[in-house]
Amino acid sequence: MAPTHTVAVFVGTRADLGPLSPVLEALQSANDVTLRVLTGVMYAADDLVAALPSSVTADEWRGAVVPLAEPMTAVTVDAQLEQGALLARACGRALRDEHVDVLVVLGDRWELLYVVPPAVLLGVPVVHLHGGEVTEGALDERVRHAVTKLADQHCVASEDAAARVRQLGEPADRVHVTGAPGLDRLATASPIADADLGELLGTTVERPLGLFTYHPPTAQPDAPVGQWAREAAEAALAACGTVVATHPGMDEGRDEILSALTGLAAREPRLRLVAALGRDYPRVLAAADVVVGNSSSGVIEAATLHVPAVDIGERQRGRLRGDNVVHAAEGREAVEAALRTALSLRWREHSAHVANPYGTGTASAAILDIVRTAALAPRAKHFVDLHPARVVGRQRARRTNEEEEE
Repeated sequence: MAPTHTVAVFVGTRADLGPLSPVLEALQSANDVTLRVLTGVMYAADDLVAALPSSVTADEWRGAVVPLAEPMTAVTVDAQLEQGALLARACGRALRDEHVDVLVVLGDRWELLYVVPPAVLLGVPVVHLHGGEVTEGALDERVRHAVTKLADQHCVASEDAAARVRQLGEPADRVHVTGAPGLDRLATASPIADADLGELLGTTVERPLGLFTYHPPTAQPDAPVGQWAREAAEAALAACGTVVATHPGMDEGRDEILSALTGLAAREPRLRLVAALGRDYPRVLAAADVVVGNSSSGVIEAATLHVPAVDIGERQRGRLRGDNVVHAAEGREAVEAALRTALSLRWREHSAHVANPYGTGTASAAILDIVRTAALAPRAKHFVDLHPARVVGRQRARRTNEEEEE
């Protein structure tokens, strides 16, 4: 069958790539879809090709990747504004040049403020994944809801997210509970053997094994993020034999966190700091005894593999989470106490039976079906008032007041 849809998917950083990987595989293998993968924050074209799922050949991925800008070398507000301007201009050009029918974006990253508006202006329907969620401790919260209002179709991960999207006035027939697509790659993941992980990390793995990621909590200005990250990592080392730490996300505060973790890793060889785990992430997560940090991987993904998780601080505040998650305030003492709970036999047995509220690992097929029909929906979308009688009452009262004033 000749391709009938050209679908562009934006991948800015590993925060996008991980959960988008099953969707990218589904789109690339569909006979009626021509896939274009837009990038331009963390990845150069060749780096993204190397990180994309290995089920598709590098040559096939290389033909699909469209770089919008060179990768960022520093993350400051000034750098974000400059990169954003580059992304907006290049995205508009790519959408036209590639004759894109549908744009797919995921989540809440700042760069979406520059990638999505060109599609709106050009009349390209936007399919938004992971809308409707709450992360009150991050700037991502505002970006996510802004993209919801710009998007045409919403593939949300849970029923509570669907309710929030509808609360924002989105028509119910445009809101689809698909589950979290990142879980699709975990459903069949088997734990990596300690010997293989040790070879990957260049060390001998000691148990318990902790998987650590700490991102800047961007809604807390002037927070001592380097200190908080170091103390959290120190707590993980106190409770675990080996800690695998991945680099923080591409937000302001990244360099401070990275400096703190690099210094600690130089002094403590049991802390293995890596840029990203990439294709090995599902197997490493499956092998971990605990996930610790403030990343969505602990809150969303760990439950699928029944791994206990410790969520730190305010970054993920308000977000739906599985019963495998223990929350901790910032600071070494609080994190270490939470880790002792998470690693206890009682909590591990409890986590072994939890159900993931974000789905069962079948999201990508449902998302593919929605993407295929996204271009058929009307360009205009009406705002749905949840309580229209109340709105009418307020409008009448306002008119009465205005008439009395006249």
